[in-house]
Amino acid sequence: MKGFFAELSHPREIIRNFVPGWFGITMGTGITGIVIANFPFPFRGMVVIGTIYFIANICMFCLFTMLFVARLVMFPETIFPLLKSHQLLAFGAIPMGLTTLTNYIILVVRPTHSWGLELAYVLWWIEFVFTLVSIFGVPYCMMRYQKHSAETMSGLWLFSLVPAVVTGASGCYLSRYLEHEGHRAPMILTISGITLGCGISLALPVIGIYFYRLVVHDFVSKDLIVSSFLPVGPLGQGTYGVIEMGWAFKELIGDKYAPGFGDSVFACCVVAAYCLWGYGLYYMFFAFVSLIVRLREGIPYNLGWWGLTFPIGVFTAGTMNIAVATDSRFFRGITSLFVCILVINWFVAAISTLGRIYTGSVFKAPCLQQPAKKADPEMQAIP
Repeated sequence: MKGFFAELSHPREIIRNFVPGWFGITMGTGITGIVIANFPFPFRGMVVIGTIYFIANICMFCLFTMLFVARLVMFPETIFPLLKSHQLLAFGAIPMGLTTLTNYIILVVRPTHSWGLELAYVLWWIEFVFTLVSIFGVPYCMMRYQKHSAETMSGLWLFSLVPAVVTGASGCYLSRYLEHEGHRAPMILTISGITLGCGISLALPVIGIYFYRLVVHDFVSKDLIVSSFLPVGPLGQGTYGVIEMGWAFKELIGDKYAPGFGDSVFACCVVAAYCLWGYGLYYMFFAFVSLIVRLREGIPYNLGWWGLTFPIGVFTAGTMNIAVATDSRFFRGITSLFVCILVINWFVAAISTLGRIYTGSVFKAPCLQQPAKKADPEMQAIP
């Protein structure tokens, strides 16, 4: 058995090879804790379990932030290679990982601690700023510095756009608990609604291009096969978000503009949620099919495995919101099934990652290694 950090020439290589993809762990861990703490069939200890995930997520997010900042400061020569690499697509994991912390604070901390709401309010603005960087800055680098083609396209294209959906949904959720008589709640709802709509509008055409890519060029390679679940992310989070927006309009606006206005908006949002949920279920089916097909070839480990956890998690959260909005035991049952699948996925990814952290083999940024073949510019998976 290989020793501790046996594959590292020096511990500083951890910092030098640290990439944004590591924040995908905080995304998966955060959403797992949230759905457990909000399980549709309550059981003793579910909030305690969710809180354990939450505390672990805080520690990891702080650690990853320090490591990423240290890389930028200590190894500035690695910045431009990162901008030219497809590793940059995972930058969106930073605001999405932070969003899971914000949402858990609203869900569990706010009811018992008065400062919880103010902390969530501050964190939301921070994630909103990072979201703007992700949806504008990363696509700019994709256009200017990177090489892409339809044949090598994967669900990773969505990574820079999904934060708009996630942050928008989180803001709609937050606005429901801010003081209704002040200006903050309507302001957050307005910004969040626009951001949510922008994110869904950006994601849908990319998902359409992805469908074209599957039909013309077969499933993605085994290195990137887990990215097949990424289209499920914006659709699942969109399902969750539009229902949160409907509830926010119902509670904040109500009959202010017309009799029954809030109820009408909520009803329209539920209908839209059904559409997004069904669309997401379609891509989840083909994601599992493609995963089964590539299993025969052997799927190499990379940090992209965490890309399977978050899409299933947000799809679970969206299913849960439909269950609550429609008081449906059918959707509660489906939610319970998805939670079980999510927890299994989390443990598989966590165990695989810990083993490679021990040897140090996971600390190898592809953007600093030998470049991929010119014909296959996306064959190196985001770690």
